[in-house]
Formats: sequence, C-alpha cells, structure tokens
Amino acid sequence: MVSVEPLERQLQALGADIHGSLQTVPVPMYVLDRKGIVVWLNDAASAMIPGAVGRRFTDVVAADHLHRARRMFALRILGQAPFTDHETAITTPSGERHEVEISSVPLKKRHQVVGVFGVIRRDRVVARPTPPPGLRRAPELTPRQLEALQLLGRGLTTVQMAEEMGVSIETVRNHVRALLSQLGAQSRLEAVLRAHSAGLLTEPMAPTG
Repeated sequence: MVSVEPLERQLQALGADIHGSLQTVPVPMYVLDRKGIVVWLNDAASAMIPGAVGRRFTDVVAADHLHRARRMFALRILGQAPFTDHETAITTPSGERHEVEISSVPLKKRHQVVGVFGVIRRDRVVARPTPPPGLRRAPELTPRQLEALQLLGRGLTTVQMAEEMGVSIETVRNHVRALLSQLGAQSRLEAVLRAHSAGLLTEPMAPTG
C-alpha cells in the first residue's frame, strides 16, 4: 500500500508556495477568524468585495440574509452545526447584489475551530429592485436597525423582538420609529412592504404588533 504524505510535507518537498497559488485562483476565496472578521481574500474575492478585509462578514451579507448568516456562523464556530454548502447573498460597495453558493470548512487548532475557509462556487448578480415612490434609494440603516427590520419582516411583536435582540421594549420601539422615518412609512406593515421593494427584505409578512 502506497503511503500518502500530508499535504504540507508534500508542498515542502516541492518547495511550492500554496498561498501564492490560492491568491491567483480565479475563484473567490476567503478566510474568517472566529469573530467573523475577514482576514484574507484572494484576488478574485477582493475584486468582488473590495475593502472587505478587516471588516466583519456581516457587513457584506445582504440584509435579508443577515440574521440567519450570523446565527449559523456562531453555531458552526461553537461546533453545534455542520459546515455544509449553503446559499446566501452579499452586497458589494457598488450596490450590486450577488446571490452566491458557498462551500466552507472549519480551520482548526487542535480541536478548536479558530476560523473558516470558504470558496464562492456560484455567483449570480441580481438587479436591484426599483424602490417604491417616495423612496429613491435604500436607506442607510445601522446594524441594529437592520436586525429590527428582519424581525419585523418575520412578523414578530414588539415583545418578541425585544427578547430576540436582548434589549428593552422601549429600545425596540425606538428602532422601529427610526425605521419608519428612514423608510418614509406610516405603519410597520408599510415599512415591511417598502423595505421589500427596496431590496432590504425578500418576503414581506404582516407585523402582528
């Protein structure tokens, strides 16, 4: 039976530079640390999302995918969810929306997950929807406002939103008031519908309270 040497030993014997090779592979690749910070992009990924190194991956995930992406990352880092191929969407600095399929694997030190290595296998640029009358462009929302918007889109009540976000009911109401102002809406339902039309949500649902 032929013995298979570990990859690092094989590369060392060849004198090969694997980092330089990955840097120029024409497929977007990235590395996140366990805090979700982008610590490395290859050239293809840098061309797609320039300036992402040093930022949290949640800064580039599309708003309607943000809650699930944050939750799944935390579970995977803690070893409570498997690393499986998945679909998500990212927004580039130029405002383009990319629907992508990602393959990712854990980077481990001994038995602890210290980061994530990922490859974007499929990328489809999606045209941004036309904002409704009175909303010329998608507003600039804070991360907390985006989180509140996602919860509104799921139909959560004020009390449920407070529990989900770990804040007081009054803080939630402040976030909702700010959202209504930013979106030019008179009600929560109108805010959800306007956010959907602006590309901030994909499936509007009627808020219940």
